[in-house]
Amino acid sequence: MKKIYALAFLFLAACGSPPDTVIAKYTASDNGKTISLALNQTIAIVLDSNASTGFVWNLTLEPDDKVLDFVTQEYATQGNLPGAGGIETWEFKAVGIGETNLKLEYFRPFEPKNIGKEFALRVQVK
Repeated sequence: MKKIYALAFLFLAACGSPPDTVIAKYTASDNGKTISLALNQTIAIVLDSNASTGFVWNLTLEPDDKVLDFVTQEYATQGNLPGAGGIETWEFKAVGIGETNLKLEYFRPFEPKNIGKEFALRVQVK
């Protein structure tokens, strides 16, 4: 009987439900594009950055939170040298049917706005 319970447990554990999100990655080469997402799909916007210079990506046009919800933003350096650049990753999740826009601008938040770079997407959730 214990074998049956053990086998049943292993079978059920192996039948776990699939994740409800699929992460699609977008980079600077996708700037200005219109993208289509499925409901509950997550996107990651991955952009070159160098926080040691004071420049960071700022969300200057927030998407409609009924369509696309902000999840997280992270910065990771690429290398161990002081002043080395890195990658900034912004994640959003499609939470409702509709269309929205988002825009990120690369500037030093402590200085008068002098935009170095821009990244924009039009997002359609179907």
